[in-house]
Amino acid sequence: MIICPKCKEKLYKDNKTYKCINNHSFDIAKSGYVNLLLDNQKNSKNPGDDKDMVKSRKFFLEKGYYKDISHKLNEIIGNDIKSEKDTFILDIGCGEGYYTGNLKEYLDATGKKNKILGIDISKQAIIEASKKYKKIDWVIASALNIPLMEETCDFVICMFSKIIPEEKNRVLKKGGKVIIVSTGENHLQEIKEVVYKNVKKDYYSPIDDMKEFKHIETINVKSKISIEEKENIENLFNMTPYRWRSPKDGVKKLFNLESIKVTIDVNFDIFEKN
Repeated sequence: MIICPKCKEKLYKDNKTYKCINNHSFDIAKSGYVNLLLDNQKNSKNPGDDKDMVKSRKFFLEKGYYKDISHKLNEIIGNDIKSEKDTFILDIGCGEGYYTGNLKEYLDATGKKNKILGIDISKQAIIEASKKYKKIDWVIASALNIPLMEETCDFVICMFSKIIPEEKNRVLKKGGKVIIVSTGENHLQEIKEVVYKNVKKDYYSPIDDMKEFKHIETINVKSKISIEEKENIENLFNMTPYRWRSPKDGVKKLFNLESIKVTIDVNFDIFEKN
């Protein structure tokens, strides 16, 4: 189902390389991923999350602080799978693979046949994902140019990532589902109250941007977590966009805390392709 980013022909796995009929080839890395991001698809030399941001997210998520979000994703997809055939799932902007890996483990444990592909524009994120989660196919690629054939996916997941409706529509089967996960208005409110003098409540609904799909429902996941130790607080902050646009004195104040209770407020919007 994977296609060549140069000519859009199907790629075939040949030992440690992916090749198409036009002899374009892409080597498979030792950890198992393949890089299908062309130079003209990059907006910088090293696009996507950098090494520090990926490491922060990896260490924080593996502590289990966001397990409720992961469990809800597993539940939504697991309950929806009815077919005895393989269900093909694409995770766009998969990062270091925490949610994707947990989903794979859950579906396998519950006897749901599945194949999962994770793509991210960050090379560092895909390297980390491919090292840990060996039962998933990992590809460095852009959400603007998903290297998949048309109408191949049963589910497309987009967690805290940029929404490209046209590409989702292209790769999704008729009747397939898109699951968009975004932050609610109170998400990490306590972090913002420490860092910023004037706090604005951010809220985004993807419904207007996904008009070509049928909106099924919105599911909210809300909880309160207690974060202990400075390292965990720093990792949480450094894995968010606040890392790039926060006042230094506010960040210093946050990093001096020994613990903090934080609100988790996340929305799952489920869409279906008509």
